[in-house]
Amino acid sequence: MPHKPPINRHALRKKGFFDEERFYRLLSEHCGYIDPVVSKRFYLGLVKAVTGELRTRGLVRLPHLGDFALVWQKSKSGFSGRIGKEHTRTLLPPTRMIKFYPNDGWRKYFSILRDRV
Repeated sequence: MPHKPPINRHALRKKGFFDEERFYRLLSEHCGYIDPVVSKRFYLGLVKAVTGELRTRGLVRLPHLGDFALVWQKSKSGFSGRIGKEHTRTLLPPTRMIKFYPNDGWRKYFSILRDRV
């Protein structure tokens, strides 16, 4: 059974939470009301830098946020073929997954926030 995220993406999309323009506007406000186009260019530059470091080194540390790492997911069993006679159990090979390990300060802050709710 596939993993279902704990958020309702369809409802949040209707409310505008996944709107890119909203994100760049908020980023612009937090940077002293710079032009949203400039904030978009900066953000995309950050994404390119993180992608390049992950490709070459497999680990990126973002100060005050956490670490992105490419880790090997161990092999697991799965099914291949159509349901019926051709449906066989196979061993899926190990794959590289991207993981985010948040900073200790963030984890403590949000665990305290979680306990208050």
